[in-house]
Amino acid sequence: MNELIKIKMSDQDNESWPSFIQDAIIDKNKYSLQVESERKLCENCDYLYFSEGKLQFHSVDLGNMCFDFEETYKYHQRQKYAIGREPLAKALGIKGNDSPIVWDTTCGTGKDSLLIHYFGAKLRSFERHPAIYLLLVDAKRRFPLDFELVFADASQLIEGNQPDVIYYDPMYPEKSGSKKSALPRKEMRIFKEIVGEDFDSVDFLDWALKTAKSRVVVKRSISSLPVKEKPSASYLGKSTRYDMYKIF
Repeated sequence: MNELIKIKMSDQDNESWPSFIQDAIIDKNKYSLQVESERKLCENCDYLYFSEGKLQFHSVDLGNMCFDFEETYKYHQRQKYAIGREPLAKALGIKGNDSPIVWDTTCGTGKDSLLIHYFGAKLRSFERHPAIYLLLVDAKRRFPLDFELVFADASQLIEGNQPDVIYYDPMYPEKSGSKKSALPRKEMRIFKEIVGEDFDSVDFLDWALKTAKSRVVVKRSISSLPVKEKPSASYLGKSTRYDMYKIF
């Protein structure tokens, strides 16, 4: 998938680019970054750019976006979660001193990964879209946290190590005729614009069920149907449901 996605990158502030951006520019087979002048880009397309010490994404229709791990993580620190009552922690099987190995196979904006990390899991996060991955790398560069970030489709990996838990949050289109009074926040609208929809969710879940040692957790909206029928249990939040499939 990744080699087919071409991403434009503004040459703005190129003298101050961190090394990971310079390496990504060189490795064209991996990231397909095309550096162009800022003046040409700003009029007619979406692109990545580096400014004020951080990597950002510019959307013609929706504006600018970057990821801020520090703000998100400090938000979690202020919440004083009771792990035993948190739907996501319960779905993942995190309790007491147990620290399961969790693969977040759809890192996306990183918000769920940071929460899983905060709950105490040994985390490995995957992102398969190159632009999103580079935004995540930059967020982690600015606020380092102890988890591995991998540029890959987890289901395509060939390796012996298996996680205890696989976490999966597929991207779905908005329901037609929705009665929601407000649009999704700008960050998520831009994210959906970049990434699009997940059309392989059933196949991906089948892979996850063959790969995880203990359980697979799928994030859904409260009213959505399960990706696969008859989950072992479902854990409800205010607007989110976590369907858990136990591995026997």
